[in-house]
Amino acid sequence: MKKILFFAATAMLFAACTNDEVNAPQATKTAPQAVAFDTYMSSATRAGAPGVMTTTTLQTTGFGVFAWQGAITPGYSDAAPNFMYNEKISYPSGAWTYSPLKYWPNETGTDRGAGNTAISTDVEGLSFLAYAPYVASASAGTGITSISANTAAPTIGYTIATKPSESVDLLWGVAQPTGFSYTDVTSGTTTVNAGMPLLNLKKPAKEQKIKFLFKHALARLGVSVVAAVDQVAAGGKLDDATKIYVTSIVIEDGAATKTLPTTGSLNLNNTTANIANWTASAGTLSLTLNSSNELSTAIQTGGTGVTTTEQNAIKDGGYFMLIPTQGTKATFDVTITYDVVTTDAKVSGEKVTTTNVIKKTVEVGDGTNGFENNKAYNLKLILGLTSVKLDAEVADWEIEASTDVDLPKNM
Repeated sequence: MKKILFFAATAMLFAACTNDEVNAPQATKTAPQAVAFDTYMSSATRAGAPGVMTTTTLQTTGFGVFAWQGAITPGYSDAAPNFMYNEKISYPSGAWTYSPLKYWPNETGTDRGAGNTAISTDVEGLSFLAYAPYVASASAGTGITSISANTAAPTIGYTIATKPSESVDLLWGVAQPTGFSYTDVTSGTTTVNAGMPLLNLKKPAKEQKIKFLFKHALARLGVSVVAAVDQVAAGGKLDDATKIYVTSIVIEDGAATKTLPTTGSLNLNNTTANIANWTASAGTLSLTLNSSNELSTAIQTGGTGVTTTEQNAIKDGGYFMLIPTQGTKATFDVTITYDVVTTDAKVSGEKVTTTNVIKKTVEVGDGTNGFENNKAYNLKLILGLTSVKLDAEVADWEIEASTDVDLPKNM
């Protein structure tokens, strides 16, 4: 911090301070003020499922904070966090806490109110970036695989999990939907626009908490199946003797498209409101649901099978997490393998089984964006079945000319 210039009376006031004076009105106090945190999660994030972060799970996992003294700008990539580095903010007893406690800089550059004429030649602020769930140190595998060093701007490395139950819902912190605004120690207003990082904040004039809205940095993908029997739309009537059993569902990049990234790096300092700042590397993503990889048992052989009512194809109602494809539409192939089984005691084996392998190329997005962060998508696979219908009629006789036979012929 820069050197602070004091009047003599102010120096005497510092010498007289006690710990109790931390709770005195801000306009007349000079004791340190601790940095405190709070969180906000919109109602859209409260519908929980395995792997999906909610307010409750956030309080369990905690979140990590990176902070600076000094000015930075959105997207600034060279600033090393010199105030906090991957600081765990936990929720042990109804409030967010961390250790060691850090205090706001007192260099605010101006008179701080009646009875306190301390000034400084410089203005020091604090900037905060955050992510969740917290990890002390990342490791190779899936989910959060790396955290930048304390000498670099904060980025989080991420790798897609091929099992929905192992998918990590990565969050990052921004200003809440109404923006983040408070009265600072100079009696001015410090404001951060909604969806932007909390940068260059002056010391608050009261016990103001740094409040994050945690947004989902990933896209969520669900998969469902339903039958359409003798009609285009889902629904119809499936014969009681027939069942539809799914063997596998595969979602993968096509041979030429390669638009679904397998890994990426999230810069916590986003430049556009509410848009996760990803640097992604396209790979050959392949996601498979089958008997050994979390395909819902209800739609497998032995279960109830696919019906004319939509069902989740992923075990326990899970989801895949995908790295967003902002800037380009997402193109990929979906292949489903399923059996149509009809019980018929009159045929050998008493069952008629028809195996179907159906593949289709799917596009998500409008050419500008494909999968977007903080948005939930669903692939609804409609299995069209047309019943074998029989009809019959008896053909008319074709009348041929008569053949004369004289028995005997009259002469």
